[in-house]
Amino acid sequence: MKGIQFTGLLATLLAFNAHAATEMIITGEIPITTNPSPSIMKFIEEVEKRTNGEVKGKYFPASQLYNDINGIAAIGTGSVHMVWPVTSRLEALDPRIGIVSLPFSLTTQEMTNNCFVEGLTKQVNSYIEPKGVTVLGFLRTADLMFLMKDKDIQKQEDVSGLKIRVIGGQIMLDPMKSIGASPVSMAASEMSAALSQGAIDGVLSSPAGWADVLGSTAKFGTSVPGMALTTSAVVTDKAWLDSLPKEHSDVIRTVLQEIIVDQWKSSIVKDEELIQKMVQQGATYREMDPAEVEKLKASFTRANQKFVEKNAKAVEELAQVKKECKLNG
Repeated sequence: MKGIQFTGLLATLLAFNAHAATEMIITGEIPITTNPSPSIMKFIEEVEKRTNGEVKGKYFPASQLYNDINGIAAIGTGSVHMVWPVTSRLEALDPRIGIVSLPFSLTTQEMTNNCFVEGLTKQVNSYIEPKGVTVLGFLRTADLMFLMKDKDIQKQEDVSGLKIRVIGGQIMLDPMKSIGASPVSMAASEMSAALSQGAIDGVLSSPAGWADVLGSTAKFGTSVPGMALTTSAVVTDKAWLDSLPKEHSDVIRTVLQEIIVDQWKSSIVKDEELIQKMVQQGATYREMDPAEVEKLKASFTRANQKFVEKNAKAVEELAQVKKECKLNG
């Protein structure tokens, strides 16, 4: 009788384990209300729903588990399965990915073109998949803007001598140095305190960063059209993804693509709303004059010439993707 009871208990435990939910841990340094955090929460909810609870996600925003750089480094250890960092963070894995962050390079038209995005994703993955990670897609972060504590930026000379937090790796550090600024790299979670304490004079960030992180500490916002369309890459543990049942990995990919399409549209509208919110609260906003934009573009292009020459093959591969997708100008 005891043998029968034990056998029954064992069968129950095996059945439970067979249906135990797959854990999907996502970490990031962005606050819960700031893009792309809302998309991550929506992604987790929809994946769980479509897998009938067999894949359960958990999100740790605002560096509660890891910041983006450390989160990427932790992929493969089992403690993290996904990170959705600003794409420039991937330059630490392979500097050629800097092609995605080159100023005045990518456009919204390109990043919402399926042909181009597929080609870009394939190119980036050819660099990083040997290291155990894969990119499943790119969300829109923002068109970056100058957000300053006390100075109204109208031309490139206005940033000379100022300490400005940037994202974009060396690809953005060199151009900012070329126009006389002192660029500083730091996590999004650190920039509000640094600005309020005077450790920096301003930041290159998004409208969401302005409204949700910096607030009234940044009194001036200047948009430079085309300067820096930044994206967030959905970086995944390749071995973990490949180990999932096909129906689960298919759900993850499908849900993600649906969210990306919606996120590109909604984030543009949201940015406009956030800028207006800051103006209504007393902040000053402007778009840089087109002639000044062209001067800045010329300065940044010269500053990045060494990168372009060193990574000529990667630059050419990206140009070929644009050509094949009929996006070469």
